[in-house]
Amino acid sequence: MNSIRNRIFFSILLFLIIPFLLSNQYLDKPLERTIEQKIAKSAQDALVLMTFNVQLFMEDMLNSAVDITINDDTKRMLKDPDALSQYEKLRLNDVTLNRSFSSYFSNTYVTLFDRHGNWYSTRYLEERLYQEYTHSDWYEKMISTPYQIRWMFNNQQFLYTDREPIISLAKSITELQSNQNIGMIVFSVTEKDIRKYLTGLEGDVYLVDKQGNIVSSPKREMIGQSVAEESYMQSLWTQRRGQAMVEKEDRKFIVNFDTVDLNGWKIVQMVPYDAVFKEIYDLRKTQALIVLLIFVIFTMITLSISYGMSRPLKLLKKRMQVLEEKDFHSVLSVAGPKEISSLIETYNKMVTEIRQLLNRVKDEYQQKEDMRFRALQAQINPHFVLNTLNNIKWMAYIRNDKEVGDMLSSLGGVLEQSIGRGGTLIALRQEIQYIENYIELMKMKFNDKLSVDYDIPEELMDQEVIKIMLQPVIENSLMHGIEPMNGAGRILVRAKRQEDRFLLTVEDNGVGMSPEKLQELRARLAAGSEELPVRIGIKNVHDRIRLQYGDPYGIQIHSRIHEGTAVAFLLPAKKMQEGVNDDLKSDAGR
Repeated sequence: MNSIRNRIFFSILLFLIIPFLLSNQYLDKPLERTIEQKIAKSAQDALVLMTFNVQLFMEDMLNSAVDITINDDTKRMLKDPDALSQYEKLRLNDVTLNRSFSSYFSNTYVTLFDRHGNWYSTRYLEERLYQEYTHSDWYEKMISTPYQIRWMFNNQQFLYTDREPIISLAKSITELQSNQNIGMIVFSVTEKDIRKYLTGLEGDVYLVDKQGNIVSSPKREMIGQSVAEESYMQSLWTQRRGQAMVEKEDRKFIVNFDTVDLNGWKIVQMVPYDAVFKEIYDLRKTQALIVLLIFVIFTMITLSISYGMSRPLKLLKKRMQVLEEKDFHSVLSVAGPKEISSLIETYNKMVTEIRQLLNRVKDEYQQKEDMRFRALQAQINPHFVLNTLNNIKWMAYIRNDKEVGDMLSSLGGVLEQSIGRGGTLIALRQEIQYIENYIELMKMKFNDKLSVDYDIPEELMDQEVIKIMLQPVIENSLMHGIEPMNGAGRILVRAKRQEDRFLLTVEDNGVGMSPEKLQELRARLAAGSEELPVRIGIKNVHDRIRLQYGDPYGIQIHSRIHEGTAVAFLLPAKKMQEGVNDDLKSDAGR
């Protein structure tokens, strides 16, 4: 805990957590409560609009029933059944009871009862059910008491033969002069006419009559069920409109309710709490993920800062302990704050100066050439490019573009060979593979104009060669020898062994070189080392062979104008051994 690293880590972490907790308590919580209130009000407003539509529908039922009862023919028929002829009764049934209300409702059931036991209906009544209907207590009250209205729901004891669940309005027909009833009208509609007004809200929505029975609901299996014993129903009958929170089957529900003023029935919406406040939950989840992400990022940053400050000091301590044992190769390369970097830099200078006093024998030329070669290979980010090419290649194959896929595969092989894996020495087999990939790319340009043949015995495929020594020569053959010519170009790569020497030649049938040009090129090969050009050229390959194997080896060029050019590589006959250039491989891997 007393270390610099721990102190920095916990200090930064503490200053991050405290402001967040304060912000969450005093800003986020009030915002959530405000959103909850707005969501609850929005749900209540939607239910009020639904209730308004149901109210209008039932008012249409009442107005339709009143229109029938004030009809003069209707009153004459109820007072004196014999006052109308059979034709007039049929006309009354067709015009007054059927046609007048077809535009309001999809399916109506209108039945008139007089005090003499007669009935007139748009639908056929079952005699047995009619007898039960007319001998009920409510019927006796309706037929005898003036100005009575009763709303009913018939789901099981059907009055009509088609046995549809119906919602009925029963209204006594009272004569104003005598204040006596002359009959009763039962105006009914199918339950589905009201059901269409109960859709569009979340959760379970249903219309409940005064007995607690579900009259209508988008969920048809709920119709006819009783909810009178539910705990939330007690508060529904004491309030006109409101909202309650209930628990049912280990779940929390919000119950919104409103009253149809015309008959006192209730429209109830019962929706799970988590469904209503889904936005709040989503907001909390998003907030939690953001907080977690910020916490992880800041933790990593804090660890990085504390680690970046403490690690160089710990390493410096260890290196100084090693230095006490006279190991003068112990230098540090660690980034850190300016003060620590300055301290490490001073230490490194001291160690370097001591080491230079003890060991000044180095091959500077070898280092220089090696660094120049590696610098060329590091001009691009090889791993990134290789991975990207591989991804594009497979996209091309997936899209059945084999030509592009093959071209990218060859380009990847060329690039992979050139990024420096395995040092500067490779087997001839690997160099040939590299050239084959390179040729495949060039064939995209030259098409049928180019052919490449190989005359290499299998036993020479393991010959040790300089990495990327053939490509510059073949590139020159293509660009300066084959491309300017009119006919087809041919390149022949052949290899043979001459006692303790290995000879590899690249021949083309291109335009060749003039004697003056050939002499100039040979002079450049024989000259001393020059500044390395941007791309690897024949001169660079020649110098690398001389640097690796000595003066007897290198490149020889022969050419005749209009006949072609031959470039010969002379190397010592030597098989490539496993484990060669391991140090270079390790460096390339890092």
